[in-house]
Amino acid sequence: MTKSLRHTLLLLAAICMVVACEDRAIPSDTLGTDGITQGKVVYDTIANMRSASGDTIDVAEAVQIGLGIPSGSTTSQSYYVLGYVKGITTPLDANYGNVTINICNKLNNRQMLCYRLMSFKGAKFTDASQIQIGDIVVVYGQIQNRYGAPQLTQGCRLVTSDNPNSGYVPGPKVIVKESFDEGIGSFAVINKQAASGDVWQHVAATDAAQGFMRANGKIGEAAENAESWLVSPSMDLSVCGNGVQMTFSHYCYYNGDASERDNLLRVMVTTDGENWTQIPIDAEMWNANAKQKRFTAVTLDLASYISKNTQVAFAYKSTTDVAMQWAVQNVRIGEPGEDE
Repeated sequence: MTKSLRHTLLLLAAICMVVACEDRAIPSDTLGTDGITQGKVVYDTIANMRSASGDTIDVAEAVQIGLGIPSGSTTSQSYYVLGYVKGITTPLDANYGNVTINICNKLNNRQMLCYRLMSFKGAKFTDASQIQIGDIVVVYGQIQNRYGAPQLTQGCRLVTSDNPNSGYVPGPKVIVKESFDEGIGSFAVINKQAASGDVWQHVAATDAAQGFMRANGKIGEAAENAESWLVSPSMDLSVCGNGVQMTFSHYCYYNGDASERDNLLRVMVTTDGENWTQIPIDAEMWNANAKQKRFTAVTLDLASYISKNTQVAFAYKSTTDVAMQWAVQNVRIGEPGEDE
C-alpha cells in the first residue's frame, strides 16, 4: 500500500468515525486529499474557539503568519490552528508528556510542526494512542519562524480532537460572546425614540480597564426623553441541549431614586423579532452604590426563550427628569459551564 493511499484511507476512516459520533467535536472545514473532496462537516464547539487573540485559522493561514515575521522570531499572539495530523515527528516523551507532530490542511498542501505539543489545558499525554496520524485537531499556541519553517512553539497545546482516545470532552456551546473591548461587535443600536445625540456609545479599552458599551440620555447638559436598544444578532439557541444562560457585567450610575431603574433599564428577549419580554434583574445583581461605576456580574436564565431566532436587547430609557448611565460588557449567551 502506497503512503498516499494509506493517508487517504486514514483520513476517510477518521471522517466516517467522527460523523457517526454526534457527541464528539468535528471541525468545520474542508479537509481534502488529492482527488478527494470532503464535504463540510459541523464542528459543534467552533464558537468556543473565538477569543481576543484571534479566530481559529487553518494551517495555510498559520504558515503565512509565520513567514510574515522575521526569521527566528515568535508572534506575541497565540492562535487556534485547525489541522489534520499528518505525521508524528517525535514520539511521546514519557518523562515530559509531550509529542511533536506535523499538521496540515491537505495531504500535499502546507504543513507545520507542533513542537513538543501538550494535551488539553497543558496536561501531559500519558499514552501514544491519545494523538495519532489521522486525527483532526485544533492546536493553540504561538507561531515561530524557525529559519523559514513556521511552527507552533513549545508550550502549544491540544484544544480539541476527534480521536476517541484523546480524552476530549466538548465544552458548553457558546452562541454569542462579546466583550465590547473593540467596539459594538455583532450587536446593533436601534433607536425607539431618538435623542439629539447618540445614547449608546463605545468606551474603548485602556491599559488599565476593559472596554464597554454605555448608554446615557443626558446629552450635553440636559436629560432628554429617549429610548435606545442595544440588540443582539438573531441566535439559534435550539442547538443548546443543556440549557441556556446569558451572563454579562454592568453598572448603573445615577443621582436620585433607584425605584425607576427597573422601568428605565431593562433586559428584553424575543423569539420572533416582534414580541418582547422583560427579564428581571435581581437587586443583588446591580452595583450597590449608585455613585460608583463598579461592574457587577449578572446571570439570567434563557431556557424559556429557546428558539431558532432568539434575540436579546439592553433597552435603555431616559426622561427629562431621570437620565441614568448604564454600562455593559462581557456578554456571553450559551450553555452553562466553563468555556474551552
